[in-house]
Amino acid sequence: MSSAPSFRDWRRSLKDRLPYVRRRVHASLERRYARLTGALGMGEPRAADVALTVLGPIRPGDAGELCLFLGHQATPALKPHVAAHVTALLDRGVRVVLVLNTDLPADTLRIDPAFADRLDGLLIRQNLGYDFAGWAHAHAVVSPQLRAQRLYLVNDSIVGPLDGAAFDRLLARVRSSRADVVGLIEAPMPRPHLQSFFLAFNARALTGGLAPFFREVLCFADKGTVVDVYETHLTQRLRRAGFTCEAVFPTADPYAGWEQLVADGFPYVKSRALAEHRRHPAVARLVPPHLLAD
Repeated sequence: MSSAPSFRDWRRSLKDRLPYVRRRVHASLERRYARLTGALGMGEPRAADVALTVLGPIRPGDAGELCLFLGHQATPALKPHVAAHVTALLDRGVRVVLVLNTDLPADTLRIDPAFADRLDGLLIRQNLGYDFAGWAHAHAVVSPQLRAQRLYLVNDSIVGPLDGAAFDRLLARVRSSRADVVGLIEAPMPRPHLQSFFLAFNARALTGGLAPFFREVLCFADKGTVVDVYETHLTQRLRRAGFTCEAVFPTADPYAGWEQLVADGFPYVKSRALAEHRRHPAVARLVPPHLLAD
């Protein structure tokens, strides 16, 4: 009887030294791994294999700068901050193809005709695969007709531009960069990677890095898997292939540090941060009212 406590103590001491994870953590990792391996091995559709309607025709030709702007459309009306952001890009000479992932029928969407006329394409896509699948699908449709020297990938998770002058400075920084790929923020975890809400690729990176990557993109049903497989690995893949990647605001935190980031010249607020801090007094001061209408 006297040996039982010491045996338990020995077991606990041994377990403390072993490289193990807790059962709950292990179970969560097992579920995540099962989703990933299941998706990879059970025929998830490729990005270009889902339904897509070309609501606004692609205008063929050569573009200096082209943006594939990806939005998620849950209601018939276009989100005000999407319209404002696309308009800001158009006003600065960036041609835009708007890609909307949606569960709604294309003919129920309400897009202002004058706004649509300024686009170089309007694609309404079945809501599968999140941003990377939408971008990859749009690229497959657009690239045979409309070629670019610089390609922007932008999504609707950022609200802005908050300030026109700051946006001008940002675009000037991107345009003057010697890097092959420019992002706004580089996240350190789980491995260093450019966050995907705003990326710019020069012609070399577009042809030799992004285009082959896009051909492999699948429509994963789980957002976490999309982040794990695509967002967090793309930068490393590009760097291993010899492409240079840089961030305009390296290691900044767009959530906890959003107010300081804006003060430093970042012309956006992440929509999630805005939702969490909507009553913060700085929001009324920094975010124009028309961008808060969502």
